[in-house]
Amino acid sequence: MSGSSPSMPELPEAEVTRRGLAPVVEGARIEQAVCTQPGRILRPAKDAAGFAATLAGRTVTSVERRGKHLLFALDDGTALDFGFGLWAEVLLVEAPPAELRGAALTFAGGPWTLCFGALALSSFRLGPHTPQPDPPPFDALDARLDGGLLGSLARPAVGLKAFLMDDRRLLGLGNGYSDEILWTARLHPRRLAGSLDDARWGELAGALRDVLTTAIAAGGEEAFLDPSGAPGRFSRPIHHHAGEPCPRCGHPLAGLVAGKRETDFCPACQAL
Repeated sequence: MSGSSPSMPELPEAEVTRRGLAPVVEGARIEQAVCTQPGRILRPAKDAAGFAATLAGRTVTSVERRGKHLLFALDDGTALDFGFGLWAEVLLVEAPPAELRGAALTFAGGPWTLCFGALALSSFRLGPHTPQPDPPPFDALDARLDGGLLGSLARPAVGLKAFLMDDRRLLGLGNGYSDEILWTARLHPRRLAGSLDDARWGELAGALRDVLTTAIAAGGEEAFLDPSGAPGRFSRPIHHHAGEPCPRCGHPLAGLVAGKRETDFCPACQAL
């Protein structure tokens, strides 16, 4: 991948990946599984041999997304959970690279091999395939998330950015897209959730939906590769652009660090 700043795939990139993989790997039988970075395997912990033995011979029955994670449901009632990390990519290739740096699933009958690369902060977990739990947390793309429901999830004394990134309430949002959503809704990232009225919660719910669906339609952000290797086309106007003119009003964008996270916003059209 290319880009000037580290990229952590979020809900749009995970959904783009799911849509690209499902038609190819659903119903396919895993012939061989390899992981050259066993430290990324959280269950069975750091056990590359166990990872390979558990997956070999299994058929992928479905590819699901839960927040920023992909779940590969298997025919024995288990699932492989993949959590995206920095620069992570999941590519369909005709053959694994000669020097694999990550993990790969080779399917019987070919021609595709599923390669997981750039695994810094990524994770694999093997375990029972459990049904989607009743929310909360809600998936950030849940069609039920209107302004009223979104507002009911927030604690009044919590800032809006912290709320959007709280995976105990919303799944799928990280640092970058939270900035874009708040900019779209013209809300300061440190504004307290309890200060919003019903109309403003409706605007935030609309911005959340619009930003995520636009990013998915664009194939994810520009630094991201979909399973075919095609780069995304979604350009983040705010995140990582502190000091540049706001695309909406021209005022210089500002940046701050909140909870060890970079936060970018427009002081003029997102006034606190």
